[in-house]
Amino acid sequence: MAENPAFAVQEIGQSLWLDFIHRKALQDGEFQRRIDEEGVVGVTSNPSIFQKAIGDSDTYDEAIRANLDLSANEIYESLAIADIQQATDLFRPIYDKTNKQDGYVSLEVSPLLASSTEETITEAKRLFKAVDRPNVMIKIPATPAGIPAIEEVIAAGVNVNVTLIFSVENYEQVAEAFIKGLERRLEAGESVEGIASVASFFLSRIDNAVDNILKNNMRAAQVHGDTTRIAANRRMLGQAAIANAKLAYRSFQRVFEGQRFAKLKAAGAQVQRPLWASTSTKDPAYPDTMYVDQLIGKDTVNTLPPNTLEAFVDHGTVEGATILRNNETYLDPTSVMENLAELGIDMGQVTHRLQVDGVDAFIESFEKLMQQVAAKRTLLKTGLIDRQKLALGIYNEQVSKAQTEMDKSFIVGRIWSGDGSVWKDHGPTIEKIQNRLGWLHVLNTIDIERLKQLQASIKDSNVTNVVLLGMGGSSLAPEVMYKTFGKAEGFPELKVLDSTDPARIQAVEDSIDLPNTLFIVASKSGGTVETMSFYKHFYEKTGHNGSQFIAITDPETSLAQLAQEKAFRDVFINPADIGGRYSALSYFGMVPAALIGIDLDRAWSSARTMIEANRPEIPAAFHPGLTLGAVIGALAKEGRDKVSIFTTASISSFGDWAEQLLAESLGKEGKGALPVVGATVGKPHDYSSDRLFLYLRIDDDSNLDEVDEGIRTLREAGHPRMTLRLPNPYALFGEFFRWEFATAVAGYQLEVNPFDEPNVTEAKEATKELLQHYQEHGSLPQSEPFIDGTSVKLYADETTVAPLRELGRAHNYDEESRTQVLAAQITGTNTGDYFALLVYLTPDEETEAKIQEIRRRLRHVTRRAVTLGYGPRYLHSTGQFHKGGPNNGVFIQITANVETDIDIPGEPYSFGTLFQAQAAGDLQALHNHNRRAFRFHIDGDIDEGLQKLLDAIEFVENRNQ
Repeated sequence: MAENPAFAVQEIGQSLWLDFIHRKALQDGEFQRRIDEEGVVGVTSNPSIFQKAIGDSDTYDEAIRANLDLSANEIYESLAIADIQQATDLFRPIYDKTNKQDGYVSLEVSPLLASSTEETITEAKRLFKAVDRPNVMIKIPATPAGIPAIEEVIAAGVNVNVTLIFSVENYEQVAEAFIKGLERRLEAGESVEGIASVASFFLSRIDNAVDNILKNNMRAAQVHGDTTRIAANRRMLGQAAIANAKLAYRSFQRVFEGQRFAKLKAAGAQVQRPLWASTSTKDPAYPDTMYVDQLIGKDTVNTLPPNTLEAFVDHGTVEGATILRNNETYLDPTSVMENLAELGIDMGQVTHRLQVDGVDAFIESFEKLMQQVAAKRTLLKTGLIDRQKLALGIYNEQVSKAQTEMDKSFIVGRIWSGDGSVWKDHGPTIEKIQNRLGWLHVLNTIDIERLKQLQASIKDSNVTNVVLLGMGGSSLAPEVMYKTFGKAEGFPELKVLDSTDPARIQAVEDSIDLPNTLFIVASKSGGTVETMSFYKHFYEKTGHNGSQFIAITDPETSLAQLAQEKAFRDVFINPADIGGRYSALSYFGMVPAALIGIDLDRAWSSARTMIEANRPEIPAAFHPGLTLGAVIGALAKEGRDKVSIFTTASISSFGDWAEQLLAESLGKEGKGALPVVGATVGKPHDYSSDRLFLYLRIDDDSNLDEVDEGIRTLREAGHPRMTLRLPNPYALFGEFFRWEFATAVAGYQLEVNPFDEPNVTEAKEATKELLQHYQEHGSLPQSEPFIDGTSVKLYADETTVAPLRELGRAHNYDEESRTQVLAAQITGTNTGDYFALLVYLTPDEETEAKIQEIRRRLRHVTRRAVTLGYGPRYLHSTGQFHKGGPNNGVFIQITANVETDIDIPGEPYSFGTLFQAQAAGDLQALHNHNRRAFRFHIDGDIDEGLQKLLDAIEFVENRNQ
């Protein structure tokens, strides 16, 4: 007998088929190798196999790309038929050599037709004709609707693989249908030669189901101490499937060795061979080749998945026709069935349930496959896969592991199903998270047609300006849209007011034609102090004209009530389950988009495409949101936690929105990934080893070559980089969703709740206390500077000052010199630290240029990340990260005197007082968290004061040379 078990079974009369198909294996020689080395003489497939092959790999992408105009079902069928044709051609020599006994490849009719006899018949005939190969078998389930279909299809001369057989009774029905089909052909004078069929009898699923019942029986018996019953149940573990198969084989012998089939056999008919399917063991306690070793017999087929085939070739045993014998391990099949019945197990009920579940499982796989093909078609049609480039170097493995782990944990599907336990296991927290996932469903909750009506009402009207009054999530996305697209012809200019700086408020007021201005009051809570202060100011300025105001808020807020009372022009009630920073595609983002004339259809199409591309059906390796989130999360855990976001010119403001999303979502529990935006690309020597570079580029943008070159240089220096190539600015609407999903994924990676902002309220509460002090004393509390200069004063608490003094002494710095004390702070950082410039100045062109110079020089001298935020705007953005993220920040708050002021109607304090209180409140909150934070207060000329900070940086640079 042959030494290789795979060839040895053939000498006994059994054929080994492979339960697997994949285009790559067909093309790279794997199938041919299995034929030559492992004795494979046929192939079976099913919807689950095709789902894994097509849905979970990129092998089929080019073929899908060539058929993008077809439906998902048509694409699948073209792919499947092409694979079946290639496989049948490969196995054709075996088909010819074995006189049509082997060399078959199976293709299943759609499982969606399992309950329809007529549709199954039509589909089987159509597929048989479409494949157009004599050695193809069409798979039909042995369901009540499938049995008559089998007879009809056999009578039509179609080769049939009957699948999902679990009981002996059902097997006998299948054999009867096969014989009837042949008899009808013979009676009609047609040939019965060469019509092949196998009856696929499933195994491991039976043991899995029966063993579960037996184990439950054993647990019940243990409660009563019934050791006899425990032993009786234990003895039956792993017995049912093999016993069931042996009984089916006895039926096969009786039927196909009997007088009735003899007539057909004499006319050239083949027997319908039993095929053992589901042959990989589910229980690791069982031998991995048990369903092969124990079921060897003449005129049988065993179809094996690759791992089981490899195990059998490696250590399988071939001891003759084992299907005809019993042994000490596997009992007489009749006795097994009698024992199971005595133990209360109804095998008829078990096998019926397994067949129903089997059909459902194939339907689920088929539907998932259709969804995956449709989603993959969308990805390929839009070029999202090709436009997403990773260059992660040594971090590729970590990202790949993260993707695989999340795939196995069904993270994407759980996010879409609203499962808050993805992030936390605390019941009340899970409930809160579940009420913050509405951003996933904007396609269903945001009324685009209503927005179009608003847009039509504003076009070519007397409204010349729109002023958005909002903070953070209510203002950042609209600002990105306006800076990217500007206003369309016939639409008003947009101004975003998100600062309590009186000079900024006055500048906005001076730039508009007040009677022809529409104000958007945007606040999720309806009570945001800054937003409502802006409203009070401009409501007074318009002469209490509610028709000049639109409100965007959550249901039943005080703002919603106010809008009704004051007869606002319109009120948009946003879904309550959308958090502020996840609201770009909600009314908070799309109402301003409509008012400046953005093409809403084009914007929504971009969003829809990205949303569909992030569905659970997309494989993890190609999932846009999961991939970006895995990159951010996995690299942050590896110490690359400074996420530098670069863009080309036309979308340069996108980083401001992404900054809030990442910082406020991930910076908590001492963890996080710090977004660094608005900086120049710089040179490799400007960066330490804590950076990840994310690059968004628009095709043909004005500075594309320049930024490309800078990013390429960083990559060549070994920094990890991910590039997102966008075809045009409208792709940003899709990016809003990709980044929202990615942030949720990164939150899972970092084990934080990305939907709360626990530390944001601290600065707000500190501000309230300061304002209360102002109301009681007529002024804000004052502290003494630790260095008092003529133009600049430095303020800090002892947590910051004490280490500075120690650093100064260590480096021989003058403790009384402002420049050298600042230099000590700049010098005294560790790898992984970052600087945050917190600026409470009016950002005119000259000041902005000076601040950016400080930022560049500080990065160059220290190689530390340097973030920049204007207050109080950043309090609703990076403020959460500053207090809740890692304690590795050095915070330089830059303030100045308020030269002009504006009263807030109905409040006992002014905008100037509020502005100053917010700066002081934030500094206090930073000190409460023992952050290294000091206040750099300019008492005089702003440019002169900022130069003092540059002098300190230059001092450090000179000392380093």
